[in-house]
Amino acid sequence: MHAKMLLKKYVKTRRKFKILLLLAIVGLLVITIIVLGSTGRNAAIELLLDERFIARAYRPGDQPEKSPQPAALLEPQREHGVIVPEKYDEQKIKERIIQSKMDLMKLQQQRDHEAEQSSRTTLDVITTAVHIFYTAPVPWYKSKKPPPPAEHPNDVPLTTPRPVRILNTAFYPALGLYKPSNTLLSQHFENIKSCGVGVLILSFTGGKPAEAALIHQILDLAPQHNLSVTFELSVAGNQSVEYVRQQLQEIATYAKLPGFYRVWSQSRGASLPVLYVSNAYKLSDSLGRLLCRTPSLVEPDGLRRILDAFFIGHIRLKSHADVLRRLCFDGFYSKLPSNGAVFSSTWKNWSYLKSFALSYKMLFVPTVGPGFAERNKFPRHGDIQRHRSNGRYYGVAWRTAILNHVGFINIASYNNWPDGSQIEEVMPRAGFLDYNPGSRTKYLDLTAHWVGNFLKTRQEAAAAAAPASPQNCYELLNGTIC
Repeated sequence: MHAKMLLKKYVKTRRKFKILLLLAIVGLLVITIIVLGSTGRNAAIELLLDERFIARAYRPGDQPEKSPQPAALLEPQREHGVIVPEKYDEQKIKERIIQSKMDLMKLQQQRDHEAEQSSRTTLDVITTAVHIFYTAPVPWYKSKKPPPPAEHPNDVPLTTPRPVRILNTAFYPALGLYKPSNTLLSQHFENIKSCGVGVLILSFTGGKPAEAALIHQILDLAPQHNLSVTFELSVAGNQSVEYVRQQLQEIATYAKLPGFYRVWSQSRGASLPVLYVSNAYKLSDSLGRLLCRTPSLVEPDGLRRILDAFFIGHIRLKSHADVLRRLCFDGFYSKLPSNGAVFSSTWKNWSYLKSFALSYKMLFVPTVGPGFAERNKFPRHGDIQRHRSNGRYYGVAWRTAILNHVGFINIASYNNWPDGSQIEEVMPRAGFLDYNPGSRTKYLDLTAHWVGNFLKTRQEAAAAAAPASPQNCYELLNGTIC
């Protein structure tokens, strides 16, 4: 009511009212312009502060500014007045991330390996009564024939399909798919030495220059690690005695080297090499009595005139032990580390084989192994796969051999990766078996443990033997044999 009265008092005409309204509008516009100008200056100041902060953040290192000059602002790249974003190579960034992860993994593996080496079970003594099969070089790949092409009357084959190479191991080695070298052999020999094993068994085929060079390399290097070397001669039923004779002539040249394994024979009064003969039972028809010893030392055309040694033959069946006795072998071994596969590899039969060998003054050498795992879908040796059972399988084999008081034991194997019987270090990898639960050196540690038990049992048996009674072939120590 009062506002209406005031308005009538000061604005008596319509013209005065319009002038007053126009002045009010002009005043509002001036106030608006002043407020907006103040806000723009504040925004400019904030933008300048932000750009200076970004410039400091992108400056390399944490070094302080050398001069009090203001930090350079970021200058965006422009094309046709449009700001262009920075370009970066996504693939290179991914490669850099992957490489950094791989470096961290290698560093962690190296630390784990050093920790395992520091906590490993080792033996300070070496025994020549324990032998181990050593493979050099390892056949990492096998060839698989490609499927034959579909036949068509108008098709003419232009090329022959090449065989496919397939990795031939169920485990993956910690050292990768290696080839023999001085550094690698030295590392292997140190591992074998730390287990207390004193003799390597190499497969011998002969006649190949590359194989001869590798054998000489091993024979030169093994004595530096207090190891000796012997051979396993492989024969088949279709090979003649002349083949065996030729092989023995080649082996005789190696047997003279200081790194070759020898034992002292009480009955023969000489230091003689020890040779393993694989598939010896197949020589029953062709070999005859050419390995037999007569009062005139050997047969006139006998094989012992070429190389007189302790010949230990491979058997599979119960009857093969008698076959080797008639062939005048000095002993026999089981070779296959698969319990129950054949008579000789079955643990419960070792007591009989030991008694048979002792009755005819022969040697029985059982073969122990941590397991057997071929990668083949259809194993070439039949159903002889044996699971490691976290080391229990290996332990039962060792315990059975020790309780039978045998004089020699051989291990299959150090690095026979195609058969999956190796005790060498393994690397966990997708698609492959491993030693989990346990460290990579699990079976090296178990080997050292069981070799120590074997030595302790032999020494206790020799000490418990009556002084007046003659010792049998299995109680003699220090590289001596009957």
